[in-house]
Amino acid sequence: MKKLLLIALAVLLAAPAADFPASAGAQTGGAPAPKGPKKLIKVSGELLDMGCYISRGLAGELHKECAMKCINAGVPMGVMGPDSTVYVLTQNHDRAMDPKTFAGSPDPYLQLKQWAAMKVEIQGLNWERHGVNFLEVKYAKLAPAAPGTPPKPGS
Repeated sequence: MKKLLLIALAVLLAAPAADFPASAGAQTGGAPAPKGPKKLIKVSGELLDMGCYISRGLAGELHKECAMKCINAGVPMGVMGPDSTVYVLTQNHDRAMDPKTFAGSPDPYLQLKQWAAMKVEIQGLNWERHGVNFLEVKYAKLAPAAPGTPPKPGS
Protein backbone atom coordinates (compact mmCIF):
# COMPACT_ATOMS: atom_id res chain seq x y z
CA MET A 1 0.00 0.00 0.00
CA LYS A 2 2.83 2.39 0.90
CA LYS A 3 4.51 1.64 -2.41
CA LEU A 4 1.31 2.45 -4.31
CA LEU A 5 0.93 5.77 -2.46
CA LEU A 6 4.56 6.68 -3.18
CA ILE A 7 4.08 5.95 -6.90
CA ALA A 8 0.88 8.05 -7.00
CA LEU A 9 2.66 10.92 -5.24
CA ALA A 10 5.62 10.72 -7.65
CA VAL A 11 3.27 10.84 -10.64
CA LEU A 12 1.47 13.88 -9.25
CA LEU A 13 4.71 15.73 -8.53
CA ALA A 14 6.07 14.96 -11.99
CA ALA A 15 2.90 16.16 -13.78
CA PRO A 16 3.44 19.36 -15.77
CA ALA A 17 1.87 22.58 -14.53
CA ALA A 18 0.38 23.18 -17.99
CA ASP A 19 -3.10 22.43 -16.67
CA PHE A 20 -3.17 25.84 -14.96
CA PRO A 21 -4.19 28.81 -17.12
CA ALA A 22 -1.63 31.57 -17.56
CA SER A 23 -4.16 33.95 -16.03
CA ALA A 24 -3.71 32.18 -12.70
CA GLY A 25 -0.44 34.07 -12.30
CA ALA A 26 1.63 31.01 -11.38
CA GLN A 27 3.50 30.92 -14.69
CA THR A 28 3.74 34.68 -15.20
CA GLY A 29 5.49 35.42 -11.92
CA GLY A 30 2.63 37.49 -10.50
CA ALA A 31 -1.06 38.15 -10.39
CA PRO A 32 -2.91 38.86 -13.61
CA ALA A 33 -3.46 42.45 -14.62
CA PRO A 34 -6.54 44.23 -13.26
CA LYS A 35 -9.64 44.03 -15.45
CA GLY A 36 -9.86 47.34 -17.31
CA PRO A 37 -8.04 50.56 -16.46
CA LYS A 38 -8.07 52.02 -12.98
CA LYS A 39 -10.56 54.87 -12.78
CA LEU A 40 -11.13 57.62 -10.25
CA ILE A 41 -14.49 57.19 -8.50
CA LYS A 42 -16.30 58.45 -5.42
CA VAL A 43 -18.21 56.03 -3.18
CA SER A 44 -20.45 56.88 -0.23
CA GLY A 45 -21.46 54.14 2.15
CA GLU A 46 -20.77 52.23 5.34
CA LEU A 47 -17.18 51.47 6.32
CA LEU A 48 -16.98 47.71 6.91
CA ASP A 49 -14.53 45.40 8.56
CA MET A 50 -14.29 42.75 5.86
CA GLY A 51 -13.65 39.83 8.22
CA CYS A 52 -16.97 40.07 10.06
CA TYR A 53 -18.88 41.23 7.00
CA ILE A 54 -17.74 38.37 4.77
CA SER A 55 -17.88 35.59 7.35
CA ARG A 56 -20.99 36.63 9.29
CA GLY A 57 -22.72 39.45 7.40
CA LEU A 58 -22.16 41.82 10.33
CA ALA A 59 -22.45 45.56 9.72
CA GLY A 60 -24.16 48.61 11.16
CA GLU A 61 -24.07 50.61 14.36
CA LEU A 62 -24.56 47.55 16.62
CA HIS A 63 -21.35 46.07 15.18
CA LYS A 64 -19.27 49.25 15.56
CA GLU A 65 -17.19 48.25 18.62
CA CYS A 66 -16.27 44.88 17.09
CA ALA A 67 -15.51 46.50 13.72
CA MET A 68 -13.16 49.01 15.40
CA LYS A 69 -11.29 46.20 17.17
CA CYS A 70 -11.02 44.10 14.02
CA ILE A 71 -9.87 46.97 11.80
CA ASN A 72 -7.30 48.15 14.34
CA ALA A 73 -6.01 44.57 14.60
CA GLY A 74 -5.33 44.60 10.84
CA VAL A 75 -8.50 43.12 9.34
CA PRO A 76 -9.02 44.67 5.87
CA MET A 77 -11.55 47.47 5.46
CA GLY A 78 -14.21 47.85 2.84
CA VAL A 79 -17.02 50.18 1.91
CA MET A 80 -20.48 49.23 0.70
CA GLY A 81 -21.80 51.66 -1.88
CA PRO A 82 -25.44 52.67 -2.36
CA ASP A 83 -25.89 49.95 -5.02
CA SER A 84 -24.63 47.29 -2.51
CA THR A 85 -21.29 46.94 -4.33
CA VAL A 86 -18.55 46.27 -1.79
CA TYR A 87 -15.05 47.67 -2.42
CA VAL A 88 -12.01 46.35 -0.58
CA LEU A 89 -9.98 49.40 0.46
CA THR A 90 -6.25 49.67 -0.14
CA GLN A 91 -3.74 52.24 0.98
CA ASN A 92 -1.98 54.40 -1.60
CA HIS A 93 1.00 52.23 -2.52
CA ASP A 94 3.47 55.13 -2.74
CA ARG A 95 2.40 56.41 0.68
CA ALA A 96 2.74 52.93 2.20
CA MET A 97 6.22 52.39 0.75
CA ASP A 98 7.63 55.84 1.60
CA PRO A 99 5.44 57.67 4.13
CA LYS A 100 8.09 60.38 4.67
CA THR A 101 7.35 61.70 1.18
CA PHE A 102 3.85 62.59 2.40
CA ALA A 103 4.91 64.18 5.68
CA GLY A 104 2.49 66.81 6.90
CA SER A 105 -0.58 65.42 5.14
CA PRO A 106 -2.80 62.92 6.94
CA ASP A 107 -3.19 59.49 5.37
CA PRO A 108 -6.88 59.13 4.44
CA TYR A 109 -6.63 55.32 4.60
CA LEU A 110 -5.44 55.49 8.22
CA GLN A 111 -8.13 58.08 9.04
CA LEU A 112 -10.78 55.60 7.91
CA LYS A 113 -9.75 53.21 10.70
CA GLN A 114 -11.41 55.63 13.17
CA TRP A 115 -14.74 55.51 11.31
CA ALA A 116 -15.71 51.83 11.44
CA ALA A 117 -19.45 51.21 10.85
CA MET A 118 -19.97 54.88 9.98
CA LYS A 119 -21.11 56.44 6.71
CA VAL A 120 -18.10 57.75 4.78
CA GLU A 121 -17.28 59.30 1.42
CA ILE A 122 -14.20 57.93 -0.28
CA GLN A 123 -12.56 58.99 -3.51
CA GLY A 124 -9.93 56.80 -5.07
CA LEU A 125 -8.77 54.59 -7.89
CA ASN A 126 -11.07 51.66 -8.61
CA TRP A 127 -10.22 48.40 -10.37
CA GLU A 128 -11.41 44.82 -10.43
CA ARG A 129 -9.34 41.65 -10.12
CA HIS A 130 -10.92 38.18 -10.24
CA GLY A 131 -14.38 39.66 -9.62
CA VAL A 132 -13.32 41.64 -6.54
CA ASN A 133 -13.66 45.44 -6.55
CA PHE A 134 -10.81 47.43 -5.02
CA LEU A 135 -10.56 51.09 -4.15
CA GLU A 136 -7.17 52.72 -3.49
CA VAL A 137 -8.03 55.50 -1.04
CA LYS A 138 -6.97 58.99 -2.15
CA TYR A 139 -9.44 61.05 -0.07
CA ALA A 140 -11.87 60.21 2.74
CA LYS A 141 -14.26 62.03 5.02
CA LEU A 142 -17.32 61.30 7.12
CA ALA A 143 -20.49 61.51 5.03
CA PRO A 144 -22.90 64.27 5.98
CA ALA A 145 -26.01 63.13 7.83
CA ALA A 146 -29.10 62.65 5.71
CA PRO A 147 -31.57 65.56 5.88
CA GLY A 148 -34.00 65.13 8.74
CA THR A 149 -31.69 62.75 10.64
CA PRO A 150 -31.82 63.55 14.37
CA PRO A 151 -28.41 64.35 15.89
CA LYS A 152 -26.77 61.57 17.88
CA PRO A 153 -26.50 62.09 21.64
CA GLY A 154 -23.32 63.90 22.55
CA SER A 155 -22.79 65.46 19.09
